[in-house]
Amino acid sequence: MTSERATEFKVWYRPQFISNVCHICKTAPGNESLTCPGCGLVSYCSQRHLEEDEDDHEDICDALKGVVELLGTKRAHDKAYLLGPDQWREFRLGVANLCSKQLGRPLMPWETEVCLYPPHCATCHKFCTATERCLECHSISWCSSQHKPKQHSEHCRQLTLMRQILQRKVHVIKAPQLNGVPADMNSLFSEGGDVVTFSLLTEIATSPLTILQHLTNSESASVHIIGPEPHFEANNLSKWEIFLFNLLPSVLSLTLNFVGPEIGPLPPRKINKNGRTLNFTFHQVLYHDFISKGCVSIPSLICALNPGLYRSQGFDGQDSWQDTIDAMFKHTDVPVLVTAYTKKEIGMDHERIKNQVPRAKTIVEPSPNPFSSLRPLMNFVSDDYSPVIFKNAYYTVLTG
Repeated sequence: MTSERATEFKVWYRPQFISNVCHICKTAPGNESLTCPGCGLVSYCSQRHLEEDEDDHEDICDALKGVVELLGTKRAHDKAYLLGPDQWREFRLGVANLCSKQLGRPLMPWETEVCLYPPHCATCHKFCTATERCLECHSISWCSSQHKPKQHSEHCRQLTLMRQILQRKVHVIKAPQLNGVPADMNSLFSEGGDVVTFSLLTEIATSPLTILQHLTNSESASVHIIGPEPHFEANNLSKWEIFLFNLLPSVLSLTLNFVGPEIGPLPPRKINKNGRTLNFTFHQVLYHDFISKGCVSIPSLICALNPGLYRSQGFDGQDSWQDTIDAMFKHTDVPVLVTAYTKKEIGMDHERIKNQVPRAKTIVEPSPNPFSSLRPLMNFVSDDYSPVIFKNAYYTVLTG
């Protein structure tokens, strides 16, 4: 008799920019390190890696040189010196928008990151050389010891981990053996495990485990997942079986409806296990259009994971959230779970819901999520508070 093969999760990586470290291999600066002579923002560990990146780097480099010429400065961000936190964010977004206009196309994510996270002093935003940086994480710079962020020691380990994840690029993670519902995310850490693999596992497990805490354990249940990302909620579908369905033994039928314009036209899927059924459906439409069809059954739970409801611009540059928020609270007794990367964002999301739907009742006030992802990502919205964020870090639950 052969044992059942352990489920494996696949980890997807996109090109990502981190200032001060080699853009190709993410190694820390060394004796042969150099910076692009054109834009002055992207670093490399060697001439070989600079040359390897020339074709991919050419567009953003030319665009940044165009911004420099337009602003009449030596570097694209020089006029940001001594700006306050909000003005500094607006300035960096402005640089990204100017680069996009220079190229006549939207920037790729890593190109945007070059504009948003340049090697500048974390306090005054003065340009810093590769020698004026933290020698542990290499990701944060300061122009003098007085300008070193007071809380950097708290974030240095997380920034180091972020770089290590991109360096190692673990592509396959085995699913853990769960003995019941974990108490929190740290319960998934196995003895002898390593922090890189563990942090990647938490990003895989965070959404199903977060939903698990707010789903009624009935014979039949359905969940609407709004605005899913193809490489987050909608990949590694077996995670929904392991971290959600298997932990709800009394649920005989569970249907997960992924609804959003970015999901892609995917066929439905079904998992049958010991007389129980887990269904996946995918709908490439905005949620309010999905609801307006009229043939959708009332869900057990509605979820919007890291949606940024507070933003005035959503999909395709439009405020699509206004109609979607109304649709989310169409049914008065259905709980609505919203998560966010930061305390600031969950507060703004909660405020928008209360302003738009005054009858909405708060069941759980904005709170830290015990099943937050522990994989650090770069923070932009509140980077004066913390340089890193985590998916599903905060949550709130309301009903109509």
